[in-house]
Amino acid sequence: MPALSPDGKQVAFVYRGDIWLASAEGGRAIPLTRHVEYDAYPLWSPEGNWLAFASLRNGNWDIFIMPAAGGAPRQLTFHSQAEIPSSWSRDGRYLYYSASYDSNNPSVVQLDVRTGRFKRLVEDYNAINSPQISPDGQWLVYGRHGFPWWRPRYVGSAAMQVWLVHLGTGERRALTNDRRQHLWTQWMPDGNMLLTVTIGEETPASPRLGERLPLFKDNPRRTPNLWLIDLRGRERQLTHFTGGSIRYPSVASRTGDIAFEYEGDLYLLPAGQREARKLTLYATQDESQNPRRREVFTSGVSEAEPSPDGKQFAFGLRGDIWTIAVEKPKETPAKRNAEFARRLTDWAGDDSDFVWSKDGKTLYFTSDRNYYQQLYALDLETLQVRLLWKQPADVTRLKLSPDGKQLGFWVSGADGGLYVLTLETGEIKRILHEPGTHWYGLGGGDFAWSPDMKWLCIQRRGKNRAWNLWIVPADGGEPINITRLNAYHSQPTWSPDGKYLFFQSNRDGNGLYILPLTEEVARTDDMDLRFEKPKEPVEVKIDFERIEQRIRRHLAQNPDGDLTIASDGKIYFLSEGDIWQVSYDGKESKRLTSGGGHAALRVSADGKMLYYIRNGELYTMNLGANNKVEKVDFKADMEVDTRAERKAAFVQFWRAYERGFYDPAFHGRDWVAIRQRYEPLLNGVETREEFALVLQMMVGELEASHSEVGPAPGGVRSPSTPHLGFTIDYSYPGPGLKVAQVPQGAPGAYPETRIHPGEYVLKINGEPVRPDQQLWQLINDKGDRTFEFLVNRRPVEEGARVVRYKPLSGGEWSELHYRNRIERARRFVETRSSGKIGYVHIAGMGGSNQTRFEREFYEYALDKQAMIIDVRFNGGGNIADTLVDWLERKPYAFYVPRDSLPETAPYGALNIPMVVMMNERSFSNAEMFPYAMRARGLAKLIGWETPGYVIWTWGLELVDGTSARMPQQGAFRKDGSNMENNGEKPDVAVWMSPEDWLNERDPQLEKAVEWLLQTIASPESQASHPPNP
Repeated sequence: MPALSPDGKQVAFVYRGDIWLASAEGGRAIPLTRHVEYDAYPLWSPEGNWLAFASLRNGNWDIFIMPAAGGAPRQLTFHSQAEIPSSWSRDGRYLYYSASYDSNNPSVVQLDVRTGRFKRLVEDYNAINSPQISPDGQWLVYGRHGFPWWRPRYVGSAAMQVWLVHLGTGERRALTNDRRQHLWTQWMPDGNMLLTVTIGEETPASPRLGERLPLFKDNPRRTPNLWLIDLRGRERQLTHFTGGSIRYPSVASRTGDIAFEYEGDLYLLPAGQREARKLTLYATQDESQNPRRREVFTSGVSEAEPSPDGKQFAFGLRGDIWTIAVEKPKETPAKRNAEFARRLTDWAGDDSDFVWSKDGKTLYFTSDRNYYQQLYALDLETLQVRLLWKQPADVTRLKLSPDGKQLGFWVSGADGGLYVLTLETGEIKRILHEPGTHWYGLGGGDFAWSPDMKWLCIQRRGKNRAWNLWIVPADGGEPINITRLNAYHSQPTWSPDGKYLFFQSNRDGNGLYILPLTEEVARTDDMDLRFEKPKEPVEVKIDFERIEQRIRRHLAQNPDGDLTIASDGKIYFLSEGDIWQVSYDGKESKRLTSGGGHAALRVSADGKMLYYIRNGELYTMNLGANNKVEKVDFKADMEVDTRAERKAAFVQFWRAYERGFYDPAFHGRDWVAIRQRYEPLLNGVETREEFALVLQMMVGELEASHSEVGPAPGGVRSPSTPHLGFTIDYSYPGPGLKVAQVPQGAPGAYPETRIHPGEYVLKINGEPVRPDQQLWQLINDKGDRTFEFLVNRRPVEEGARVVRYKPLSGGEWSELHYRNRIERARRFVETRSSGKIGYVHIAGMGGSNQTRFEREFYEYALDKQAMIIDVRFNGGGNIADTLVDWLERKPYAFYVPRDSLPETAPYGALNIPMVVMMNERSFSNAEMFPYAMRARGLAKLIGWETPGYVIWTWGLELVDGTSARMPQQGAFRKDGSNMENNGEKPDVAVWMSPEDWLNERDPQLEKAVEWLLQTIASPESQASHPPNP
């Protein structure tokens, strides 16, 4: 992340979380900042005396400046939004950056470095990236919209394009429109040329269904290189690297020299030369953080298992396995020592998925210490770890047989399936062949041993995403589907007497289900189901004839996890985050806890104790002592080697993609070679954010969506800036704030708290205000209080009135704008169509959005002749299939009560023309929905091509706390084309300009109404969509 000085003689750059300075010739570098939090994005002032930069030292990106020779930084911005400097004015008075502040639109903000005053220059409805002021101060260039910079080879409707705005006239035009990314665009010194990072040729990315892309051959045209663009949009390639990507270019504002980052190194391209040279830099400095840190944890447990005698808790914490005594000595010194947990494993990676041996002397667990997630045994006396199976494959979901002699587990890969290990002999046998991955919600699921160890009940994922339960002999054989329904079944649990199988399902509504394993002796309603503790060894008998027809719902309360039957026949499970107890016959149920947050529920062998996790802490419940709950305190004292932990997290991340990425050919990329290129960058990582960036750049090479990486938790808490409930007129510099707009529904729009557009807010909470950064300092972290506004029609206090209301959060402000925009669109459709067409918008593709859509669709489709369904600006989710099923219902008959109007059958069925609206901001499931509507012949598509951001994803948490997403299922059209990187094209393409949006014009919606009016007036439509008789 370099920044060249205006004369090209010095380069500031980011290394190990700080900003450093060196000669542009190379040599020794010196640190300019030294802070435990991340400093980045250095930017020289035009005269070369100052450096602006952004820092996370206050919990969010704020802008600071400091003397270029070194010195104390001064903070310039204070809003809780991210503020990152991208340009100076030529006189050094102003800084420019992107933020929305009081608007709901991305904006370019101009900040006076001396006074802190700011104003909005430009707005857009799409993202504004790296705004740069031209050398003559007349033009602003910015990257419009755009996928993130770590996907530089992306090609599609959301690619970042270069736009120009004349600051005097407001003229705005697109300089590029080639569907390719244009990153870090900036002016060359003469003001006639622009520098950008882009490509000249598309790289194949997404395979068709059943296709395996070969390793692509890179070349300088495919590689993101430096290009020059003139003001007519003509492009010329400047550098010709092959492979990887140039990042973070910086132009010396006087000389035109260019510095940039490539493959983890800094390069300099002197003006007028054709070949760039690598800079050799020497940066030696003590670390800002201890490489080894000692931490004491009292919570954060991820999994837990009580010992067979109930005296010990084994628990997982930060990727290691620990034990703690359940009961502590009462004497204070002994009790104090007993609270310190015993650390059983000390591996920087992931030790997890553990179970106790029957005698309590051994723990079996999985670990990635040998590249794969393999099976190990841990001797609790000596702490010696032994590899139980050397097979190069991943192992998961360990289950010990009731007699403790065998261990079952799932194995991934081509030879994957359910395996059983005989612990005494080491013999391993595959019981069920199930090739593929058994991670990320795919492949095999829960399984359970029968009481006599002769059977295994297994949850398997089949076609149409149905999860059924199968029973297979424990020594191998043909599995039998015992649930046989296109529904979800989970948590198979055998009754201790071997007569019943209990499980969770949604087959007849969510709930607890019971399956008699043999034909019952009496009709269900006439039978009193009682549990009798077996006196003799249990022998499980199963009558597979019509077995699925004996299934019945036992209880409507749905088990969310940890379904268990105690030795006394009582049933326990987690539901709605709490622990439930149910009688064996299902007639009595009791919620034993409240408040949620419960996990890892276990029952003691005698059925008298419960062991569980709640919000990362360990607890027991004594069922024989009036359900007394006791917290099992612990202190996990550990020394963490930060570098070793990050190395393990890096490998863990790479391995997750290696075994789970939806395309085994990795979009034609060499995933092994990519790791070899990025792993050395770990040596320069000091902060959580830098580590996440390394992973993000690495996975960005795959050109896949849904692959974002987030830094591990930590750092300083960010302030929270509330919204005042009105927008500011920045043409007025003060005193006070001139009110531009007060949206309908805002606090200032109500009679008792009215603030009118054009009025002046002179004080807030008794303090004078104006549009400067002190405004945010005044209101930060006060969103839960009532504000007092001194308001007047003139910018003087005489005659002013006081208005009091609670400010809005950023989310409330966005929701307010959303509601007003949608209501405006609905009124437009109603008016323009003379009441013939209805309109609904779907903001997201989640459960609450589905509920809202079904309610609003019925409301606004009532008595309409056509409907518009708008999924523009929809971030996606997972309800497209459900919505299409619902909308696809067509009338087949009419029901006519006497003296009444006909009603369609089925109820609520529609037979009217529909349009689905979409655009470049319709992502993921909001792209699948319009495709499905057109594929099923339900709607025409109007708007703009979607971005091609379509993969089913899975969440990852790495051992250091870094979060990530992993694309694990592709989405393909019926013709075999991949929806990833291949957006859905409309039937009628209509562009919406920034000016349209800012002036509340919607040409896309106008076209949708026009098309539907023509359709419903046509004879063909009247014949295919006849009205009710």
